[in-house]
Amino acid sequence: MTRIADTIGNVGYMCAALTFTAIVVRIIIEYAGGLPCGCMNITSCEEPDKDANGNTQCEALDFTKISNRVYAELLKTIITAITVIVVAIPEGLPLAVTIALSFASAIMQK
Repeated sequence: MTRIADTIGNVGYMCAALTFTAIVVRIIIEYAGGLPCGCMNITSCEEPDKDANGNTQCEALDFTKISNRVYAELLKTIITAITVIVVAIPEGLPLAVTIALSFASAIMQK
């Protein structure tokens, strides 16, 4: 049962790392100019809304200003990764208990 719980935890950590990496890569691509400002989906991006003058409502990423949205994006990324870890472990433990009980039942039946 400990091995199954550890495996579930490790899968949760890997998913969190992949999620964090994917969002950071999206931020880097947007910062480099490969994506329009505010585009959240790399594969099917829509241009952000424009005002009457034709300017976008989105503030471009800038690492030099503390008030820029890049730090809010990075904070959201960290929160998302932590959420994946926190959700993965409790959701996987009932599965681990069920599997352990079925193995134990099979052994007792023999």
